[in-house]
Amino acid sequence: MSEYKRSECPKSSPWGAIQDKRELAPGIWQVSTAGHGGIKLSRERNAAVPEYMRSAGGWYEEDCQWSIAAMVHKEAFQRVVTIEGRPDKTEYEYALDSFRGWYPDQYEQFFGVTLKPGESRTRDEARWRDENATKFVLASAWGDWAKWVPKGKVGVVARRQSDGAEKWFLIDDTSYNARHKAGTFGIVIDLATDKEITKPETP
Repeated sequence: MSEYKRSECPKSSPWGAIQDKRELAPGIWQVSTAGHGGIKLSRERNAAVPEYMRSAGGWYEEDCQWSIAAMVHKEAFQRVVTIEGRPDKTEYEYALDSFRGWYPDQYEQFFGVTLKPGESRTRDEARWRDENATKFVLASAWGDWAKWVPKGKVGVVARRQSDGAEKWFLIDDTSYNARHKAGTFGIVIDLATDKEITKPETP
């Protein structure tokens, strides 16, 4: 028997009117609207969420935040999810991956561990951006269909995080494609090989 009391599901959410709902456990509702959805925790359930990762209203959107609710109320997220091409996993197991990936600081505090490089995409991306803060990183790209881009080239605008400086370059399309495939978080401009150009009048 649950130590938590049942609660009524609200009719509306931060994402609009609730169209579908599913009670996962007393005090925990999974809801969906025309455009989004998430988890609603009762006041009692939400009080059990540590303050450093608690949503004041008890709403946890379905893309990332729902994993927070699942960490604290693990028993309500034991349904097995089947996705073609992947091994069967429980909702909690998917939530664990999401929580670690999106909220590395909270993950470390909640579980009392230290994540290693490669265990959290958000942490890895932040580290990558810090390491390349003084370099020009691609922001947007145009193929040679653009009038100002020569055949066999890719035109790009790149920005430097440290001071917001912006420059335009032409990159050999073979090099661009290889770097795009290999670059997990972005493409760093090679000032020795990528040709700097004047900003086009009509990019």
